Amino acid sequence: MSATPVPTPTPTPTPTAGTARVRALALVGAVLLAGVIWLLAEVVLGVGLRVPDGPGSTTTSELALPTVLVAVAVVSLAGWGLLALLERFTRRARGLWTGVALAVLGLSLVAPLFAEGLAAGGRAALVCLHLAVGAVLVPAYRKGARTL
Repeated sequence: MSATPVPTPTPTPTPTAGTARVRALALVGAVLLAGVIWLLAEVVLGVGLRVPDGPGSTTTSELALPTVLVAVAVVSLAGWGLLALLERFTRRARGLWTGVALAVLGLSLVAPLFAEGLAAGGRAALVCLHLAVGAVLVPAYRKGARTL
């Protein structure tokens, strides 16, 4: 009698050097894109980018380019770090990370959309900045992430 072959489970993808390279390039791309959006808003369009001084505050402060670049780099690294932890400890890293990333993106839009004291042009530029960074990082970080 011949035995029927037992199907072998397909391995879940694990992050590789290529995946790390894509994620590193996405991080750099997100920082550069944020810088370009800031420059377009401030220099080309003359929109003074400002942010609320705190939750519920009606006063605002100027948003400087170095602040934007550092904030995008830090948030990008934090997202990558969370994804790396999830990939290490769960088989559902891609789905879990995507849910967290989209929730963080949604929460990040609260201040630009609803804060008082922001001009319409500044508000639009901040929303574009947040969405552009998310549009770069989410798909790039998902690439090669571990799934079920």
